[in-house]
Amino acid sequence: MSHRVMPALLALAAASAGTVAGAQTPQTQDAPNIAQLEQQATQLADIQAVKRLQRAYGYYLDRSDWDNIVDLLTDDATLEYGPAGVFVGKAHARALLYAIGYGKAGLRPQQLREHVQLQPVITIAPDGQSAQGRWRAIVLLGQFHEYARWQTGPYECEYRKEHGVWKISKLHWVETFTVPVAGGWKTRMTQSNVADRRLPAPDRPSSFVYDPWPAVSLPPYHYAGPDAIQPLNPAPAPRLKLSAAEAARRIGKLKWQVDRLDDQRQIEILQRTYGYYVDKNLWQQIADLYTEDGTLEIGGRGVFVGRARVLQYLKWLGKPEEGKLYDHTQLQPIIDVAPDGLSAKGRWRALIFTGGLNATSVIGDCIYENEYRKVNGVWRIAKLHAYFEMYSNLEQGWAQFAQPNTHPEKTLPPDLPPTSVYEMYPGTLVAPLHYQNPVTGKPVYPAMPQAIPAAVSDPNAELVALSRRLMRLQDTEAVENLQNAYGFYLDKWQWDSATALFAEGGTLELAQRGVYVGRARIRASLEDAFGPQGLHQGEVSDHAFYQPVIHIADDGLTAKARVRELSILGKYGVEAYIGGGTRENEYVKEHGVWRIKSDHLYLTYLAQYEKGWAHGALPAPGPSKTLPPDRPPSVDYQPFPAFQELPFHYPNPVSGKPVDFQM
Repeated sequence: MSHRVMPALLALAAASAGTVAGAQTPQTQDAPNIAQLEQQATQLADIQAVKRLQRAYGYYLDRSDWDNIVDLLTDDATLEYGPAGVFVGKAHARALLYAIGYGKAGLRPQQLREHVQLQPVITIAPDGQSAQGRWRAIVLLGQFHEYARWQTGPYECEYRKEHGVWKISKLHWVETFTVPVAGGWKTRMTQSNVADRRLPAPDRPSSFVYDPWPAVSLPPYHYAGPDAIQPLNPAPAPRLKLSAAEAARRIGKLKWQVDRLDDQRQIEILQRTYGYYVDKNLWQQIADLYTEDGTLEIGGRGVFVGRARVLQYLKWLGKPEEGKLYDHTQLQPIIDVAPDGLSAKGRWRALIFTGGLNATSVIGDCIYENEYRKVNGVWRIAKLHAYFEMYSNLEQGWAQFAQPNTHPEKTLPPDLPPTSVYEMYPGTLVAPLHYQNPVTGKPVYPAMPQAIPAAVSDPNAELVALSRRLMRLQDTEAVENLQNAYGFYLDKWQWDSATALFAEGGTLELAQRGVYVGRARIRASLEDAFGPQGLHQGEVSDHAFYQPVIHIADDGLTAKARVRELSILGKYGVEAYIGGGTRENEYVKEHGVWRIKSDHLYLTYLAQYEKGWAHGALPAPGPSKTLPPDRPPSVDYQPFPAFQELPFHYPNPVSGKPVDFQM
């Protein structure tokens, strides 16, 4: 060991111990507590593990893979789906799930069950042994030539860490609605969604009693207010007396943990940015996200090898144009990073809303199984493989119409044939999982390398840097929690709770309505746009938030985020609407708590559901006549069928170039 390194390590040991022989120097007195940083890193990893657990549950539901779902549960777990009662323990959970699946595992022939998990609000208990989470499920159900249904509602879940492994201890899903695709949420089901199945008797009656749609209920939140939605609340950790060697080892391990957490965050930004670029046909910007030898395989068109061929394929898809919608959402990620931080794998889902004016309103679902590589310290896409699950349209619905899979094009032949030949719904769905069960399976990569990298020459400076990086990662989770909780409050017309998440001088700008300044005006504008506070029986106003790209400022006091929204709006028996948009928001940390500084929704499309965006597209509402805004709209634009060139708050994550819509 270098004679320069040893004194620094001894100083670190003194700083970590709090009391050692000899007085502390000013340099080491304020050194971060390594035990506290380790706890913070562990809880950040816990958040990712909980998210992985719930997302894997959703992917298993897609396949009616009941046994893998049961393996995610604690022995005493409870399952509660809608009003069916509470089922306690693995045996009863398995009995319920198999009954839902007509007595067997796996999908029936020509069956569709896409169970999308999004919008998490996750909080970890101070002891790090339990957690709570609120999620939104958007579900596409179908049996070809029999039925097609929408289903949506929130989950309130609990999780427990057992022997270092996170498991689900409580699954509670509350149904907002299950409705036929024909008519959507303007209509209702005349019988239960599982009326054709015989469910076992529950162990306990339902914990939350409510009537089905068009009745509207308010499922309880596990959080309340901006303070309660901070994701981490670690218990105080004592300062430890460490030898120089032990201090060096623990710093190396901590740095490795922080590096891997940051790798996952960068990969999420990369893939989510890909989706936002696809929306706008930014083909050159997408090609810049690839490695030089990267591959692209979309549906059944074969494999295109190398960045130049990827760009050629993308340009073949066409230029942006008026009257064309292509919302290419990216959600439900499960990411695994190699121990050396140089490669990774990721599973994603894309709900796709596309089509043309006066043509058809196309809706699709696909699964990505991708690979990534770090090149010169920057993550890039090394392999993008999209498996088409289902493509249909709102005009006919997926009970009556489903597009066949694509095949290699004669006008643009691939470099390699498709890696697998399959038919999407109503055929067999084959997208493989790159990972095993998060509870019972082996990890994709070893959890940690055999040898932890050596600490740097100045351990105190390294601890300060790691503390700053951990806080930025924690800030990212806090901002995501904040935004997602805000969406859940909007769903139920909870204006007091929603506006409490804003900074005192915060602003709200929704879809060309103009800018409202301050909490009181924001609250008034929400009432003006959506009606009075409190549940609106027979109405739905769901605001699904996902695909966040969050950047925290270097000082940790402000942040910006790009967030996608799917809006499900309407009144039973009157009208149903569907819309999509992108929020470019700003946030501020006040007294250690994150709040919304500016919430700005850019409306991509809004349509009468039964006509779809192809035939029922609506203009932006414009400034209110009953409650004029404090300032006019900050950007002049119109939604689909217009093509929007709206701002990104961040440059290309690989090239560093700003978005150029003319490329």
